[in-house]
Amino acid sequence: MCSQRVAENVATEFFQWQSRARSAWQPYFFAEMRFRTFWGDVELMENIRNARQWLVENQCPDESVGGRFEAMLNAYAEMASATVPRLMELRDEIEQHMRVLWHPDSSLRHA
Repeated sequence: MCSQRVAENVATEFFQWQSRARSAWQPYFFAEMRFRTFWGDVELMENIRNARQWLVENQCPDESVGGRFEAMLNAYAEMASATVPRLMELRDEIEQHMRVLWHPDSSLRHA
């Protein structure tokens, strides 16, 4: 019974964190905004810096999820100097991370 309660608390903590992350990152890291708006190098890098700072100030309670966020931010950072073929690969990589990070089924976080 105690281990179930601990697991529930961990899940609750993660979902609260995820909700805060989603609110903080909504303006520039979701499909409806990401690829429709042109980002120059300066805007893109500023958004990435802001997101990295947010992660420092709001540590993810799940290390594997935090790692996915870092990998996604690294892909975004590479976009500023990527060739067109690499840009397409990065978009696919970002989409894969986003599906896992924001999927409501937390069992997918470790996929």
